[in-house]
Amino acid sequence: MTEELLSQPGVCSVHWDGGTETITVEWDGDVGGEDYRDVMERVLDWIVDRDATKLLVDARKQGLMSEADQDWTVADWQPRAVEAGLTDKAIVYPEDRPARTTVDMSARKSPQPGLERLFTEDIEEARNWLGTT
Repeated sequence: MTEELLSQPGVCSVHWDGGTETITVEWDGDVGGEDYRDVMERVLDWIVDRDATKLLVDARKQGLMSEADQDWTVADWQPRAVEAGLTDKAIVYPEDRPARTTVDMSARKSPQPGLERLFTEDIEEARNWLGTT
C-alpha cells in the first residue's frame, strides 16, 4: 500500500511504499532553493524513520536546478542519505531538455560509495530496477 507523505502543488509529492521500502519523489516544476532543500531534508527524515533503502526520483515534470543545489545534493545530502541506510536510487530523466542536462551534470559529480544509481527515461524501468512493480 502506498502512503502519501507530502503534497506541495507546483513543487512535488512524496509517497512511501512500505512493501518495497521505497520513497518516491515526484518533482513538478523548477527545483531548487529552500523548497528543494526542505523537501530533501524531510525525505532524509523519512529514510531514517521508515528504514527506507530505496529512492525513486520521478523528475519527468522537473524544471531546472541550480548548480549550488546540485553540489549540495551530491556533497551534503547523498552521503547523509547513504549513512541513514539508502542503498538504491533510480532517477527518471526530466522531459524538458535543459532540465535533463541539469540532472546529467549533477550525476557526473562524484558518485557516492554505497549508493547504486540508475538513470532512465522510463518510469517502469526505474520501478523494475528497484523491485517496486
